[in-house]
Amino acid sequence: MPEKTPDIRKTVEDNRGTLKKLQLKIPGLKEYRQLEDIRAADQLLRKQISDKLNNAKTKLEDLRRALSAKNDFNNLTIIGNMISQIQQVSGAIQHSQQGSAGISPNIRIDEGVLNKLYEYDFSSVNASEQIFNSCSNSVSDYNSGKSPQDISAFITSMLDDLNKAWQQRLDSVENILVTK
Repeated sequence: MPEKTPDIRKTVEDNRGTLKKLQLKIPGLKEYRQLEDIRAADQLLRKQISDKLNNAKTKLEDLRRALSAKNDFNNLTIIGNMISQIQQVSGAIQHSQQGSAGISPNIRIDEGVLNKLYEYDFSSVNASEQIFNSCSNSVSDYNSGKSPQDISAFITSMLDDLNKAWQQRLDSVENILVTK
């Protein structure tokens, strides 16, 4: 991870309350508390990525209004499809598997695996930022003559890449991903 980028795991650790600090002193609960803190940090990270994508969706809704204002009704479906795709990817990210261990898991999720999962998820922050920036520029791109098809193709390509990477994240981190 980049050095200047905040690590949410550290923030979660720093904000442990008295009960959580006590759990760290009790054998058997210490590992559980540490794993839950990493899961909490990862959940916060995924929420930030999802929020960025939802903000990108808002920018595409602005583009849809710009198309309507110019009576460009033939291209509304293209933008609507992108909005739908962003909603799908955002939901998948926000509600995806956290690496929960369960009572008798098929694959043990330890602290190392959870940290890899967090770092894997962290790599999606940049992708969500790029998608947001492209969506933010979409109205000005359209008003300056860029076609809705070109705008859509560029953003959809980034969304497809993010979605594919996200679908492989847990398998990849657990080293059970089968590649051809």
